[in-house]
Amino acid sequence: MSQPNPIKEFKPSNSMGFLHLFSPLIFVAIGLHLSLTNTFGWQFILGQISLSIFFFQCFILLHETGHFSYFRSKLLNRIFGNIFALLSFIPFTSWVAIHNLHHKWTGYRDKDPTTEGTVSPKFSTPLKLLVNFSWLFFIPVFTVGYRIGNYWNLKKLKKHLPERKLNGIYLNITIQIILYIFFFYLFGSWILGHLLPAYILSLMISDLFILSQHSHIEIPLSDGNPVKPIRFSEQIQYTRSISLFKNVGSYIYFNFNLHELHHAYPILPAYYLDKIHLEMPNTVSFINYIKDAKRMKGIDFIFNTSKKQIGK
Repeated sequence: MSQPNPIKEFKPSNSMGFLHLFSPLIFVAIGLHLSLTNTFGWQFILGQISLSIFFFQCFILLHETGHFSYFRSKLLNRIFGNIFALLSFIPFTSWVAIHNLHHKWTGYRDKDPTTEGTVSPKFSTPLKLLVNFSWLFFIPVFTVGYRIGNYWNLKKLKKHLPERKLNGIYLNITIQIILYIFFFYLFGSWILGHLLPAYILSLMISDLFILSQHSHIEIPLSDGNPVKPIRFSEQIQYTRSISLFKNVGSYIYFNFNLHELHHAYPILPAYYLDKIHLEMPNTVSFINYIKDAKRMKGIDFIFNTSKKQIGK
């Protein structure tokens, strides 16, 4: 008997989408309360940790709404997607366009716009030292580079996207910059004092999760040859999942750690991913992944590939 198609079985739901928004609301409320109660003590530190989780959740929810499958309503996905994009410092329209190409070309490292920069990069000795130092000491230069280099980089956007999409992206980028200037003009000192530490911590968290998904996995190159996109169901071999405690994975990270399943079913709402029974051969525990990855130089982990399974 054939297995039911998860895409047909699990449909996007507005009520499920709003229900899962309680988690970031709780983290931002607790974070702001603690951070404003004591601006230098342990309450401030706990508040910043809570806010950092909120900011990382905003990035995950940008990812989900960008697939237009978090809510049933396309309008709700677009509205909330732009809110989460603003909080993640990523333009929503460029995110959607580049991330769709990432899913299309996963399996060819030189055709995927998010990984093409890892192919034979030319590093000076000082730059190699910076990469290795940053990876060893959890300095999030990779996440910053990933966000700026893929979603604000006009040269890359022009390279990968048709002209008809660029005007909308330019408008989105312009509006977002204007909003940042407006908010920083009015609330700049408050933002820097109460939100910046949490945001930096969220970038450190993002580094660990984003780099876990495709780094140091053997992914072939097209080498300029004409190739066809690899089927989603066959992309599992080119990505990695991280196992977490169930409630942590489901309600804090919204199953963002189940990346093999996401690539197999990219338009499946994230809140259903943990209900899918599919073999995930590249799943490793978070602790084992961190131990193995941090033993490696940043240059080797991020810019080289290997058949050896990290964290196994």
